[in-house]
Amino acid sequence: MQKVTDRDIKKLSRAITKKHIPANYNILKYYDMDIKEIITGIQCPACSRFSMKRVRGTRKCSSCQSADKEAHIRTLHDYLLLISSSITNQQFREFTHLSSSNIAKKLLTGMKLPYSGSFKDRSCQLSADFFEGLHFTGRK
Repeated sequence: MQKVTDRDIKKLSRAITKKHIPANYNILKYYDMDIKEIITGIQCPACSRFSMKRVRGTRKCSSCQSADKEAHIRTLHDYLLLISSSITNQQFREFTHLSSSNIAKKLLTGMKLPYSGSFKDRSCQLSADFFEGLHFTGRK
């Protein structure tokens, strides 16, 4: 009987991960929920409240005063998991409670997401691969 090394385990892990196909199902339909039932806004990673507001280029929680420049990225990840793999500027503003289309555009273009369409009909493409490449660990 051969001994399995750490190297073998890592190699197997990479092979499984590479072949993994994420489930492509509508989670809202699965749980018989309506999109209107989802709590929207940017959730604070420190206290989990949906009370993050934009303050001088960052997000600051009005409940616990925690600041996080990338909280909108976690919110986009939630959008991908719950709603859709594409998002428009308007949908992003509605989901994050942003009032400015210019700030929404700046945040979306700053993430260098792939997109389709031009100007008013532009839609950013969200993928699990994009979020896996980032260095946030999700909610605390």
